[in-house]
Amino acid sequence: GQQTKGTYHGKRGTHLSLDGMRIDNYAGAGDSPGYLFNTLTIEETALETGGATAESSSPNVAMNMVPKEGGNDFRYSIEGLYTNHNLQSSNLNDALRARDLTDVPKLNRMYDAGFTVGGPIRKDKVWFFATVRRWGVRNQAAGLYLNKTQGTPFYTPDLTRPAFRDEKYQSHAARITWQVSQKNKLNIFTDIKHDCICQSGGAASGLGSGAANAQEGEAPWRLWPNGIIQATWTSPVTSKLLLEAGASNVMFHWPNLLYSGTSPDDVAITEQSTSMRYNSVGGLYTPRIRLGDRYSERFGLSYITGSHAFKTGIQWDQGRSDTENIGTGEPGAKGVSYQFNRGVPVALRYDAIFRERYYQKAELGIYAQDQWTLQRLSVNYGLRFDYYNGYVPPVNEPAHDFTPAVQYAAVHGGPAWKDLNPRLGAAYDLFGNGRTALKVSYGRYVAMTGNGQVRQYNPLNSSVNNTTRSWTDTNSNYIPDCDLHNLALNGECGPIANSNFGKANPNAIRYATDVRNGWQIRPYTWDIGTELQRQLSASMSMTAGYYHNWDGAFAVTDNVSVAPQDFDTFCITAPRDSRLPNGGGYQVCGLADVTPGKFGVVSSEVTQSSHFGKQKRTNDFVGVSVEARIGRGMRVGGGIDTGRTVDDVCFNVDSPSAVAANLPGVSTSPIPHTTTTIDGKKTCHVVTPLAGNTQVKLNGSIPLPAETMVSATLQSLPGLPYYATYNATTAEILPSLGRNLAGGTRTLAVPLVMPQTVRENRRSQLDLRLTKYLTMGKRRVQANFDLYNALNSSDILGENTTFGSSWRKPTLVLNGRLIEFSANMSF
Repeated sequence: GQQTKGTYHGKRGTHLSLDGMRIDNYAGAGDSPGYLFNTLTIEETALETGGATAESSSPNVAMNMVPKEGGNDFRYSIEGLYTNHNLQSSNLNDALRARDLTDVPKLNRMYDAGFTVGGPIRKDKVWFFATVRRWGVRNQAAGLYLNKTQGTPFYTPDLTRPAFRDEKYQSHAARITWQVSQKNKLNIFTDIKHDCICQSGGAASGLGSGAANAQEGEAPWRLWPNGIIQATWTSPVTSKLLLEAGASNVMFHWPNLLYSGTSPDDVAITEQSTSMRYNSVGGLYTPRIRLGDRYSERFGLSYITGSHAFKTGIQWDQGRSDTENIGTGEPGAKGVSYQFNRGVPVALRYDAIFRERYYQKAELGIYAQDQWTLQRLSVNYGLRFDYYNGYVPPVNEPAHDFTPAVQYAAVHGGPAWKDLNPRLGAAYDLFGNGRTALKVSYGRYVAMTGNGQVRQYNPLNSSVNNTTRSWTDTNSNYIPDCDLHNLALNGECGPIANSNFGKANPNAIRYATDVRNGWQIRPYTWDIGTELQRQLSASMSMTAGYYHNWDGAFAVTDNVSVAPQDFDTFCITAPRDSRLPNGGGYQVCGLADVTPGKFGVVSSEVTQSSHFGKQKRTNDFVGVSVEARIGRGMRVGGGIDTGRTVDDVCFNVDSPSAVAANLPGVSTSPIPHTTTTIDGKKTCHVVTPLAGNTQVKLNGSIPLPAETMVSATLQSLPGLPYYATYNATTAEILPSLGRNLAGGTRTLAVPLVMPQTVRENRRSQLDLRLTKYLTMGKRRVQANFDLYNALNSSDILGENTTFGSSWRKPTLVLNGRLIEFSANMSF
């Protein structure tokens, strides 16, 4: 797989493009790949981390890849890679055993094999490049095992069968290049993919999730049909004028399935004390229809003179999403799942079944920019117009177990945003000798978007499609003895937490004009960068920089039926535990529960957070890097990057607390609040310190005799911050609150650790490579011997964040020392 989520100088996500057109997944926030590209097709990759021109809509890391073309000579290559568990060391140590880990992640196998061929169809006129590639990986999860008692209310680990994740990928790609005339060139590229995440075992995915689900609690994915088709045209009309155009379609389909051996009648169970889901994938799954297709077009005009480099263009993206949700659970109660706390039933969750469609009619960018060179000064200036328009087609949904048949009209302009984003940059040769340059950039950018922006406007979602209710299992039979279709208090079940659930009420969640339609209301980032680049000698250079950015146009969800005075506040005492800061026993105060008379009363409006207070997110970073060539071909480089991030949500919308038992159906993260304190410290003001952002990276290579080279990379990264969410019971809350939680709620999730204040030890990893080059006539062979994690570190990458017996039990650990063999032969 290819993951692109993450941050760079506090800016989230990566903007992926192929030949200048986006290949991000249209689903969600658009910050992960929709086309899982084949590296054998890529000729070059351009990476941009800051100082972006008006061609870029977002300030994130931008990566553009250009596919390979054929030529007048036939060229071939064969590549292969393999490793397995026999080539891996165990890094299970006493520190991990002390945290109840009995095993560490294991790489069962990893393979990669590919073949490329390129050449002429008609010399000097038409060429082709084609490749076939197969690759995959199977990983064993850390300390997670298959469920011996699946199909019962209990999870019993089968220590003889570790959980695992199995990924398989296939690529069949080709590019045709046609020199139509001396000044017109056409490229057509396609890649047909057939992939699957055939088993998805807990946190073995490598995503560092806070909880590890049982194997049957994770859904395998069938990634088919998938792929891309692109066409691009270039025309150097004159020596000064260049025209470019392109069109692209990314097909991304990822239905998820039930784990083998389970059925749609199995009920998903979540254990609150560990956050583990078992027995089934959840209240919903999507075995038939789940797609997010992207369509992109671009046109550009460049005009270059002696002192000016002008460019203008248009970028236009559209997308469609279609998801058919199927319910799991008991017949007649599909979509209902159970929640246990320490093995005792405490709540039910309801998820509505429906098929949802929504479209991105337009994500449009029109830009103009110029680079003006004035002796030692170069100035870049530009302006970009960004437009976003969502559309939901008419809804005609049949009745399901808990929802009536509904028909809704189409939704237009959900949302409809317009933004003008200026860009300015400059580079100055300080001493006029070309060896020292000062660079600055300043610009406004809109946030990365996908179908998540449109999805919330679908009437099926704004009608409220999930809720919870308390469950007191008085006879301990693990069956909710109540009428599940009666959503009021009855039998063992309390009233639902949101009274809008199960009703044809598309206005249960409304969107104010100031977040839905208008100018300059789309979430945005202002980004400033300054760099000093210095050539220290003929073989050494240095770059030092300061980077500052801040976000704006935050949205919050306001339950207009309640106000802060409709909540009662209380404290709890943190459990005494040596694993907690200072051994625990401190006060967690400013927690809140809605008054009983307001429980379940929800009428939500999404609006700008500025109506309630000033929300902040700012980042300040500095970085220094050095590159050098030493002696006969030796190369060394490295750098340090560090900074500080501040998140501030110290204002009230509804609940004055960081947690509330009666949140609206849509919420922001974190939830704005003012009163919650942990041992006297406010949780609404979070600072990620230098220790949480400092990265140190070194790399180098040394040529050896006999066409051999050794290379190494060393990186030191921040340790994982850890948190603790405690499911406090009504009995623990009663003494301070003076009553039971509203609605018969059995537990309330309470934070015990201040965010970003405590973390794991720093992560360090050393990777080594030995390369041997062989030339045999026209054949060129490169053979590699790689040693990953050469020091066999056992750094923690993910851990359980739910306070209880499994709190801070690692769910993901850096893979142990691994030997990998790979080779490439070209001829």
